[in-house]
Amino acid sequence: MVFIEKYKSKGITYYRLVHNIRKGNKIIQKKKQLGKILPPEVRVEYLKKEFLKEIAKDRYKYLSQKAIWAVENKREQYRKEIKRLSLLEKEKKLKEFIIRFTYDSSKLSGVDITLRQTSLILKEGIMPQNIRDLRTAKELENHEKGIIIITKYKGNFDIKFINKLHKVLFFGVDDTIAGKLRNEFKRNVKIAGTSYVPPKWQDLQRELKAFFKWYKSENKKLHPLELAALIHLKLISIQPFADGNSRLSRLLMNWVLWKKNYPPIDIPIEDLENYYDVLDKYQIEKKEKPFVEYILKWFLKSN
Repeated sequence: MVFIEKYKSKGITYYRLVHNIRKGNKIIQKKKQLGKILPPEVRVEYLKKEFLKEIAKDRYKYLSQKAIWAVENKREQYRKEIKRLSLLEKEKKLKEFIIRFTYDSSKLSGVDITLRQTSLILKEGIMPQNIRDLRTAKELENHEKGIIIITKYKGNFDIKFINKLHKVLFFGVDDTIAGKLRNEFKRNVKIAGTSYVPPKWQDLQRELKAFFKWYKSENKKLHPLELAALIHLKLISIQPFADGNSRLSRLLMNWVLWKKNYPPIDIPIEDLENYYDVLDKYQIEKKEKPFVEYILKWFLKSN
């Protein structure tokens, strides 16, 4: 985020634009002088945009300069909105997101549920009469718990965290697989509607090792939105668990965004076909950029 800094030099007041960039464990400040007089607000916003373009040039892997500005502008709007809200209003806003995100993510994973039923279960604590399988309600409640976890977790991104989150998702739903990698069961998985074949259980440990090695190498280099999208993309393609991989990957995507103070993303069930198309671009054609651009689209549409 670019901000204005007021400072004095030899008794004279000056203004400059400042942007913090993390490189490894260090924070580097980029600065641009504005002069002794602060320009009008419209001019400042233009200068911020141009400054960010200069900084971002060739810095990120997939996001264009225009996209970076749009993302950072969205983040700033979100930050200001949250700051204005009371604690009660923040809780209400989060609850509304939880309901919609849980509904869409569950539907994307094949759970037979409606938005109204999701709201009754999570907001009102009422079990709809037309839900016969109590496991459905449990899946929704577990997903809500998963969201709460990602808003509070400040630890390392590692296999322990992933296992913990998966265990929460499947507690009381299928305890035999909850928090357990599928190589423990020597189980391969298939994804309906695609020719893509996930790694065999014998290769799972190698794939996960490569995944975490990639994360360690790239997490400080990528823009947070790129990182969130690619964690989602790579994990859902590895399919580390016997079930629940898509819900898990979407939660982890939002964990990255939440941790970095960006608004979370919801992929609506109505866009299922396009979601599958960009997954195929990576899983079949090994192209990452279409998925990053897809996530960018829904990020900019998020509330």
